[in-house]
Amino acid sequence: MSEPSDADLMLRVKGGDIRSFEILVGRHQRPLINYFFRMTWDRQGAEDMAQEVFIRIYNHAKDYEPQAKFTTYMYRVARNLWIDKIRHDGHAPRTVSLDAPVDSEGDTFHEVVSNDSPAPDSRMDKDERAAIVRTAIEGLPEEQKQVLLLAESKGMKYQEVAEVLGIPLGTVKSRMHAAMLKLKDLLAGKLENLQ
Repeated sequence: MSEPSDADLMLRVKGGDIRSFEILVGRHQRPLINYFFRMTWDRQGAEDMAQEVFIRIYNHAKDYEPQAKFTTYMYRVARNLWIDKIRHDGHAPRTVSLDAPVDSEGDTFHEVVSNDSPAPDSRMDKDERAAIVRTAIEGLPEEQKQVLLLAESKGMKYQEVAEVLGIPLGTVKSRMHAAMLKLKDLLAGKLENLQ
């Protein structure tokens, strides 16, 4: 018997099936935490926001209609939560130690960036490059950063990004283009200096 789709599970949740909701959370919790982590660079905060998204989805299950993919719906809820958080808290980029946990597994930035055991100077270059790229992404305007993270790190097609963000497809494309130009500008000369 094949696995039920996300939409089928959500329709079951709408009917009161808690087990179906647990399956949905199991399928999508890690990617959602990683999405928020890339926005905040705070593992605990990312976990808290992912939990809040699932609470909102559960509390509004009775209103769910499978008009789009469940993940589109989920990331739209996540985006709205992120906007609420920015409005409530204000937003300032955080600085994070390279030895701080950077993913939901608790791996440090060093562990994530390094694959095998490269030479120390090679590993330092990788760490420095990753830090430079992360800083450049943090320097993007919020609208461009969200488009970039959804399209690049979540692998969403531009149409899906448009649905999640509630903006026209052309706006997604222009924001992505602007983000790439801005990243190119922010990274100009910085990565070459490490060679």
